[in-house]
Amino acid sequence: MEFVESVALSREIEQLERELGDLRRRVDEDDSSFTTLEGQIDALRHRLTETRDTMRLRERELTEKKAALADVQRLERLEAYEQEIAKLRETAGRLSTSAKGYLSELDTYDGEVLMLRKLAKEMREVFGGDDQRVVAVETALSEQAQQLGGLWETVLGATKWRLREGDTVEAGSNGLSNDLQNRTEDGRAPLRILEYFTKS
Repeated sequence: MEFVESVALSREIEQLERELGDLRRRVDEDDSSFTTLEGQIDALRHRLTETRDTMRLRERELTEKKAALADVQRLERLEAYEQEIAKLRETAGRLSTSAKGYLSELDTYDGEVLMLRKLAKEMREVFGGDDQRVVAVETALSEQAQQLGGLWETVLGATKWRLREGDTVEAGSNGLSNDLQNRTEDGRAPLRILEYFTKS
């Protein structure tokens, strides 16, 4: 009976030893895998640190390049002053031609108004103030005066401040007059008369 029990115990011990051996191999394998993973994680951390450092360096270089580009573009724009002078002269030439045309048309308009007023006066003397023909002439004169009233205000507003301050840069000054500077910055300078005709 005791012999049977010793055999059974021996078999159980052998089974346990096999299982223990298997567990030890698995522990060794897992430990090796874990060590490998730790090495990979360390490598990834190192690479991530290097990538972040490189990214910061590129960002700093990009900022410096953008600043350098802005400086170069500003210098190029300042060095192109001759082109800006030519553009100013060309624009002034067109403005002068347009102004002469405007004054010529204004003279013609004034002549027509005076002629029509004289005609209306004579018609009143002949036909009377209530005559339909006289009323038609006087109505036409009144309508034209009202229609162009806004134009006179627009032209006056667009030229009055120029007559008062001028567009030239004074010696020792910082630049354009305050009014012209403000109009240039908000883009309103050339649009006053154009806006009037667009609305009309």
